[in-house]
Amino acid sequence: MRYRFIEEHKARYSIDELCECFGLSRSGYYDWTLRLPSARSREDASFKERIVELHKQARGRYGHRPIHEHLKDESFECGRDRTLRLMKELGIEGRQKKGFKPLGTNSKHDFGYSPNLLRELGQPDACDRVWVADTTYLRVQHGWCYLATVMDLCSRRIIGWSVSSRNDSKLVCQALQCAVLTRRGELPEDLVHHSDRGSTYASYDYEAMLRSFGIKQSMSAKGNCYDNAAQESFYGRYKTSTVGDEVFFDEAAARSNAFEYIEVFYNRFRKHSSLGYKNPVQFEEKIAPPMGGIGASLPACINHN
Repeated sequence: MRYRFIEEHKARYSIDELCECFGLSRSGYYDWTLRLPSARSREDASFKERIVELHKQARGRYGHRPIHEHLKDESFECGRDRTLRLMKELGIEGRQKKGFKPLGTNSKHDFGYSPNLLRELGQPDACDRVWVADTTYLRVQHGWCYLATVMDLCSRRIIGWSVSSRNDSKLVCQALQCAVLTRRGELPEDLVHHSDRGSTYASYDYEAMLRSFGIKQSMSAKGNCYDNAAQESFYGRYKTSTVGDEVFFDEAAARSNAFEYIEVFYNRFRKHSSLGYKNPVQFEEKIAPPMGGIGASLPACINHN
């Protein structure tokens, strides 16, 4: 636009010269400078300011759909397409999920295997019907450490987790203990726990802990790790959006990172399309109060000794 060109170059050239060059009048230029942005432009600017704040709060993990849901919660009348347009104008986008291949698990062991109960149950319609558990690795400077999690399959909330330098039965037992503590030990009789066929989940210690809480054990079919798709998806997004290629200084640094992602972002901020664009705690508050009001799970307080 010619008036905008004049505005951007008036420090170098006189306004008279620039107006003459474009065949414009000075009065026309000054009228243009006095015009206010349109109401929609002002509204866009307001939306952009909040979009940037939400994107930073999510640490760059969000695309336009969850940001649109946050705006809607805050009564911003900004449609999904408009949110996408404004994010493109701002040059921001969510981190894209890369192809994710689940890690193999050590299923060649002398422990027994439990049947797959999840296939018959299907998707649960209430909390504490099905818990799913899995373990992944995190790179640290002098090797590896491991993150074990327990998820409520209905709300997708991570209700128990633990980090350790050793991928053993104690790691997964601590995550399970945290899940029970999160639910204050109030567990229904028909609760099913589903995992892969790995040695830690098939161990005598883990089986005994499940039995002591009255939880039924279920395991994925042989060679079918996608039976536990919800946990695999959780780890895939965590690795893509937060961990990336990062090498943590030590186990404590890895635990701190896991805490921020799980307890601050994932459970209480990230909106899930499968939950009607609510975060897991909001979803639990809606369908099964007061469970959603229960505070953070307690793995950060439990040391792997």
